[in-house]
Amino acid sequence: MRAAAFAVSVIVLSSPATAVAQESLLDGSSGLRTAAKASPTDPSAALALGRALRRAGHPVDALNELRRGIGVSASKPDVLTQLHWQVARVHMDRRDFIQATTACDVLGKLPGAGAEGHACKADAQLVLQRSTEALTESAAALARDPRCYEAKVAEGRAQELALENAKSEAAYRAAIALRADGAEPHVGLGRVLARSGKRDDGVAELRRALQLDPNGPEALYELSQVLGAGPESTGLLERATRERPSFGDAWLALGNQSLAAGRLGDAKKAAEAAERNDPGSAAPKVLAGRVALADGRADDAIRLGEAALKLLANSAPAKLLVADGNAKKGEIDLALEAYQAAWGLDHGDPTPLVHASEACHTAGRDTSAKAFGLKAAQEFPKWGPSWAALGDALVAQGDKAGARDAYQKALTGDGPVDRDAVQRKLGAL
Repeated sequence: MRAAAFAVSVIVLSSPATAVAQESLLDGSSGLRTAAKASPTDPSAALALGRALRRAGHPVDALNELRRGIGVSASKPDVLTQLHWQVARVHMDRRDFIQATTACDVLGKLPGAGAEGHACKADAQLVLQRSTEALTESAAALARDPRCYEAKVAEGRAQELALENAKSEAAYRAAIALRADGAEPHVGLGRVLARSGKRDDGVAELRRALQLDPNGPEALYELSQVLGAGPESTGLLERATRERPSFGDAWLALGNQSLAAGRLGDAKKAAEAAERNDPGSAAPKVLAGRVALADGRADDAIRLGEAALKLLANSAPAKLLVADGNAKKGEIDLALEAYQAAWGLDHGDPTPLVHASEACHTAGRDTSAKAFGLKAAQEFPKWGPSWAALGDALVAQGDKAGARDAYQKALTGDGPVDRDAVQRKLGAL
């Protein structure tokens, strides 16, 4: 429904080497912190701990450990290269393009690491969602070393960002051929396949990524998204947020699933965690507002929606939240204005049209309810909630035949539909 937005949102920056666990293996008698402390002159121990700290979402600690490892790695050039890679990735995770590029320059000046420096810069360009520049850098890396694994992974991400699914798939498969134990290209390939309509193949690739990296937050998150809401998806998100407590997207997904399941307390905690990790983002405020609305606090929902709009003026979900809050209060004119604005901001989401139809029906404005419901059904003919809303409006207008047809399409459509309620409505007709 939102292919372009999805492609941008899924670009993640993972470790280029064999993955290790994150939060779950940092501490304890056999943890990575203990191992690094026991071997202070071993750069490999510093690399393992620094990588795990980065993947767990502890950038400052990760940088300190990685720099300590660099200081004792003179005799191990291969480990030194990986330490500099991880330093660059810490800056990428923080979306600090300048520092990331500087770290890539240092990496590229190491003996034999010219290709790696360009591959690193390709990943840095992806921080700014620059697919063209990233492809230029990955091509430069592959010109120096056609077997550069990191460059192939970066190429796959860049093509994915450009919505070139076939080229992205080819690059990811080439990366898998170069490094059998790398989880990252399996994650990317799984996303691409799922988005291309090959859901089962996508799930298989993501499960393979988790076999290679059982605690990988990105793989856990991506598999949860492809599977869709359900017990397994919720469990994957819970694991992802345990492994990386700063994983904002995973907290948001977990909060939305909890809200849909009626677990308002869990949804509220997830929204608070997402807000702590990214206070400048509109999405956590929207989630908190939806929780407030579900809890019957319409004024709080409107306030949070407006706060989100101050951060991101063109946020369709925030506009939708304001609209739903006003509808809940019976302020139908204000609600309709906001519903139309939300639809104008995102023509890929039927929710504003469906909710506008439902709000008009509740307010007794069934001519408008029919118009919104018909628009939703025409724009999204496979979306069950559109047909359910249209059916309610048609019943109110006495069009039993039209309502019966709409309800039947609602039952066979996609999306969240209260099928028992629709069946009862059909029976009443």
